[in-house]
Amino acid sequence: MTLPVSGAISLNQVNVELDIAGTTAISLNQSNLRGLFDVASGQISMSNGYGKSSQFAFSITSTQTNANLRTLAVNAGWNGTSNVLATIGSGVYITANGTGSPALTINGTFPNGIELVNNGTIVGRGGNGGAGGGSNSSSLAAGSNGASGGLAMAIYVAASIRNNGTIAGGGGGGKGGAGTRSMTRNETKNDPNRYYAQRGGGGGGGGRSSLTNSSGAGGGSASGGGSPYGSNVAGSAGGTGTINGQGGGGSPNGNSGGAWGAGGGGGGSSGGAATAGTSNVTWLATGTRYGSIG
Repeated sequence: MTLPVSGAISLNQVNVELDIAGTTAISLNQSNLRGLFDVASGQISMSNGYGKSSQFAFSITSTQTNANLRTLAVNAGWNGTSNVLATIGSGVYITANGTGSPALTINGTFPNGIELVNNGTIVGRGGNGGAGGGSNSSSLAAGSNGASGGLAMAIYVAASIRNNGTIAGGGGGGKGGAGTRSMTRNETKNDPNRYYAQRGGGGGGGGRSSLTNSSGAGGGSASGGGSPYGSNVAGSAGGTGTINGQGGGGSPNGNSGGAWGAGGGGGGSSGGAATAGTSNVTWLATGTRYGSIG
């Protein structure tokens, strides 16, 4: 509830707002009341409590990258003591710009608790696709593994989460295609240049959000690049192999990137986890989650 905005405020109403028994003895000078009234020191009166609530509610209405929930609350005007109710709006993405960073972190102190309502999408970064393997007249190279997807949420402190939207680890990058070679038309038995050196296609990027900074980039180097970004939810296709770096239609292709929370094609990369630290969470609703719940 919220305290009255005018007229008399009873100590019983203050106790209820502080979530303690209504008949409990209370003083205007005690710390929890001062925190509620937002008067840290000095003169205080009951009128300082007009319209005050023990819960600080705020909404996240725009895309955030590598977000920290406590920092967002402080920036929204939280006093550092009240119970916090944070709501991620529908259609809002919380993303990461690298697989080594979670999209959203919940840490630090919340003296009277924190509840997160997610109506949007919290998604880790997709892993990069692996480079295609090269070749020459005497050897073939395997394609490189794609990078694993990133973490969506890291929770280090007690929190209640109502997930009405999606929490997803990034998809793993696809493995690059192996190098191959083929004979030239005018081959001669002793011609050392009788092969076309054919590079495998780069692996596709892992599944991402619809935002560029949460995408997995394609593999490949001088030749055979994979698709530059994973698509929304799904990973992108692997790139086509090339002949001598000239963009010809060689093969084999790179492997596709993984969908949200899933490993990339060809093995070697894993999907990102939806959460780390779920032992700290009270799930009020689980919603849609892709990737492990750790």
